[in-house]
Amino acid sequence: MGGSCRFFAIACFSVGVAACSRRDASATATESATATATASATASATASASGTATAGADPLLTANPVAAKSIGHTSYVLKLTLADGSRAVFKPRSRRPLGDRRYRSEIAAYRLAHALGLDNVPRAVPRSFDAATLRHLQPDFDRDALPDPDGRIRGALMPWIDAYRVLPLEEASWRSRWEPWLTDASITIPEDQRPLAAAISTMIAFDYITANWDRWSGANIAEDGASHAVLYVDNDGAFYDNPPPDALTRQLALLRRVVRFSSSFVDALRTLDGPKMRDAFGEETPGQPLLSDRAVKEADARRRTVLGAVDSRVDDAGAAAVLAFP
Repeated sequence: MGGSCRFFAIACFSVGVAACSRRDASATATESATATATASATASATASASGTATAGADPLLTANPVAAKSIGHTSYVLKLTLADGSRAVFKPRSRRPLGDRRYRSEIAAYRLAHALGLDNVPRAVPRSFDAATLRHLQPDFDRDALPDPDGRIRGALMPWIDAYRVLPLEEASWRSRWEPWLTDASITIPEDQRPLAAAISTMIAFDYITANWDRWSGANIAEDGASHAVLYVDNDGAFYDNPPPDALTRQLALLRRVVRFSSSFVDALRTLDGPKMRDAFGEETPGQPLLSDRAVKEADARRRTVLGAVDSRVDDAGAAAVLAFP
């Protein structure tokens, strides 16, 4: 699935797991729900007009597409040019396996990361467009897309990033470098590699919480070439109501081998309890929760499992050794 998501961007970057901003979960949920309603209303009002966004508005939330190109492989993904000239990636509801819901996972992963103070997950917002507009721009639209009965097509919209390069951390040459940093407390991490090590450590825990079975299938970890921030991309394998059990087992086994974690990330996990996590995920549209109750409850249970693994390490080796990253 990695090839489908080589072109994401985020609004702000920093090296490793340091957050560029922190807002509480309720504010994130409110902003997301408001943005969804605003985007839908604006798109409806301007679909038959020039498609230009309102002056000062966020084009990701308001601008309509003027060009589209299919770039996906496993997932159905469109590269869009928006009316203001910006580019974006649209992952709509599709006829592909579980394609009627997987786009929500992109949004949920971004919202969870944001609530945890992480800027490693590309921004993803819920958008809907007039299906007729995309049908006109993309000839193969109806082969894959799954519009709603009202003629609109829902999905996750993400900014495009030009300076994108894949980090093939799953390859043997890379894994032999980073895995000892995280699994062997006697290994000294080179100072210039500590941000990368911290980002991988947090990603392992984050992926277990989200139950993202697809991280290590190839090209699902990236770097912004301009900022060198590590990006956790292609998150549509997360938050299934029935996550693949074998994948979860492998994720948990890897997590339990990790001996170094980010202290700020662990603190954020302790704060984001079940109700706050539910608020962070919020709604796809007003009155429609983004994730099912089951998906939220299981994500919270996995959050507690991560904290249990960290606490067990701290009991054995001490907080200074285990909480080794900021």
